[in-house]
Amino acid sequence: MWIRKGVKLLEEVPGDGAPVERQQHYLMAMRISLSRGDVIRHPERCLSHQLDGNQRTEDDGYFRHRVRVDRESLVGGVFYAVLDMNVGGYRKVRIGPHLAYGETGIPDIIPPNAVLIVEIKVLEKI
Repeated sequence: MWIRKGVKLLEEVPGDGAPVERQQHYLMAMRISLSRGDVIRHPERCLSHQLDGNQRTEDDGYFRHRVRVDRESLVGGVFYAVLDMNVGGYRKVRIGPHLAYGETGIPDIIPPNAVLIVEIKVLEKI
């Protein structure tokens, strides 16, 4: 199922909490992988917002962080993926390059024109 052109829903577990709201802050856990399966190990270099001191990366590649749900704080594809989620929910999405890092990528982390697989857990509203 397509959430939006360029963002394909691969898996979903609906949460039983309140719906995610724009312009609000949430604690989330995310794992970002290249489509070939390589997990991104330096999320602080590939997010459009600054990770705060409360972020941490788990052994399985998930990183926990606080984020405001808006287009300036999230990469386009992740922004569209979290809309319509509920607290406690999980989504795995495939994001096309035009809603991720496009033709430039991020040197030494994400190659140009990379398709990303992003797993998102909305843990709580803060």
